[in-house]
Amino acid sequence: MSTALLSSAQHILAARQQLAPCLAQTPNPASFIAQINVVITHLLAACEQNSHVALAMIQLDLNDPYTVRHPINVAIVVNLALKNLGHSETERWHFIAAALTMNIGMYALQNELSQQSSALTPEQLSQIKLHPAQGREALRSLGVADSMWLDCVLQHHEAPDGSGYPQQLAGDAVLFAARLIGLADRYCALLSNSTYRTSQSADVALQTSLNSAGGSLDQKLVNLFSQTIGSYPPGSVVLLNNGESGVVLEQAIGAAAPHILALFDRDDQLYPQAIRRNGQLAEFRILKVLDSRIIAGAMSLSQIWGPDAQI
Repeated sequence: MSTALLSSAQHILAARQQLAPCLAQTPNPASFIAQINVVITHLLAACEQNSHVALAMIQLDLNDPYTVRHPINVAIVVNLALKNLGHSETERWHFIAAALTMNIGMYALQNELSQQSSALTPEQLSQIKLHPAQGREALRSLGVADSMWLDCVLQHHEAPDGSGYPQQLAGDAVLFAARLIGLADRYCALLSNSTYRTSQSADVALQTSLNSAGGSLDQKLVNLFSQTIGSYPPGSVVLLNNGESGVVLEQAIGAAAPHILALFDRDDQLYPQAIRRNGQLAEFRILKVLDSRIIAGAMSLSQIWGPDAQI
């Protein structure tokens, strides 16, 4: 199928499929950058066609392995945030590439951890601390010479207060884009369930990720991230004041409340026909966020967002 005919959801799935061999233990140096470019092309197309669907898939399409889903999710958030700043696709490319490959230095360990229920061993903790530097060297060996790409991979766990790793950089020595990637990394990780961590709801994940930096984030980054994601991003499953529950359809702009597609009545019975609700009205205001797995896999995304979410 021509990429021009793909839906936003199909672009995301294609990006995941194309990324997997790029992160494997033996990616092909001759085609690595070209493959990453294909992944980025799919991500840009998905977000341009329907950013709400792209964000919703972070919470609602959990079929692929975490090691592939997670960097795609982070790249979606980074792309949308930088677009909000007015960066062109060409300017965003370096940083999307960094988000996609930030964990290439611990790909095998991530696969291992996805099956592990016990605490991290000292050796695993050491490897985690080293993975940004190892990732940069792995990318260099694959022919990457883009300094912004390499530096963001190296710095994505640094913090302006000097508490990060591997170099304990501080202040302006930490690139803004690297801080953005690190924040998106934390946020998307908190949304994912694993054998050693219970997933958080979107609103809690946002506050946790913002607070986990120990107050070291500058206000520009906090504002940008909050405006890009919001407490109730598309795909959030929510309970309304009137007892209905449903899914957030689209990002709320500014102080506006999001629109919700009510799927279940107050008795948790599925409506024959879903009903669009305006979250600005008192009876339809969001009371709390529910576990997204209530919807994930139980309902076609195209039933919620239409053709752009067709899989």
